[in-house]
Amino acid sequence: MFTTKYRPTKLADFVGNSKIIQPFIKWLLTWDPTSKKNRCALVSGLNGQGKSLLVDLILKKHSYHAIHLTPDDDRGKENIQTSIKPFLHIKKTFDDCENVLVVSDIDSAGGDHGFISTLIECIKETEIPIICICDDRFSQQIKPLLTHCFDIKMSKPTYAHVYALVYKVVVNENIKIKKSEIDKLIEQANGDIRFILNTLQLGVKSKDAKDNQSANIFDTTGRLFNMDATFDDKYATYWLANDIHPLLIHENYIGCIMGSKEIEKSLKDKTYFPNCLNYLAESADALSDMDIVDAEFNFELAPYVAANCIRATEKCNKKGHIKFPRFLGKISTQNKNKREKLDYDKVKFSCV
Repeated sequence: MFTTKYRPTKLADFVGNSKIIQPFIKWLLTWDPTSKKNRCALVSGLNGQGKSLLVDLILKKHSYHAIHLTPDDDRGKENIQTSIKPFLHIKKTFDDCENVLVVSDIDSAGGDHGFISTLIECIKETEIPIICICDDRFSQQIKPLLTHCFDIKMSKPTYAHVYALVYKVVVNENIKIKKSEIDKLIEQANGDIRFILNTLQLGVKSKDAKDNQSANIFDTTGRLFNMDATFDDKYATYWLANDIHPLLIHENYIGCIMGSKEIEKSLKDKTYFPNCLNYLAESADALSDMDIVDAEFNFELAPYVAANCIRATEKCNKKGHIKFPRFLGKISTQNKNKREKLDYDKVKFSCV
């Protein structure tokens, strides 16, 4: 995978954001457990800019040992208190490396009850540095955390920095691509280095970025269900909302298969169409394969997730409105019910 092959192994090779590296290192090396300010570092930036990579490179350079808390782990209040808090008072490992707690994707903890409040408790009592990583620094759920944090805001890398990386990959891999196509790819990526590397590896040419970026998720899903669109077109469209497209495809693929011209004609003529179930099975198999790969939570496998999503739409044809995923509605209802259970102002106590 290009994302592994061209992954930087030292800070000097990191693409962009050179101005924030030294302040970040200074915060880490001068971190004081007795100080009440900046006890945590908050690294924020768009998806694919290398937030986790930058943290790893800095910790590796200065021989720190990272204790990771990711969305894959149980981030409920009880688990953090029993499994994470004890480590906050262990400053060094047996081989004399200083410990650091790294908490990933803190802005995607909607289902982890008490996560942010428990994390703030950890920050107040920790004896080791804590580094939090998020995509959306302005998310309301992490707002209580901000007063305790040293802000490290990553910005979109410059064209010159990204072009240097793309040129290196194109030359090393002998990829035939025009300068104008590279420019469109860089513009479309909007600073997402991972997207650029995955696109170069699959040999997908960039589309018109302005047209793509102005579309909403229902329009882009409609493009994915277009039987006449090429794989290249669908692949470029998929990445515009790769976090929601799999759910939208899962919600709508049956209706779009049944709405294809072949099946509609057979239904109208009241004739038997044996390929109907085969089409449904093929799409279901592709979505199952996508779930298996996506469950690994490995960014390097993202192109395979995309390819299986696109494979699931091969026999689909958009008809009517794209439906919003019911799964998200169920999650929203579950979270609402949890909040209502905890709203003690609504609880009526019987008189004894």
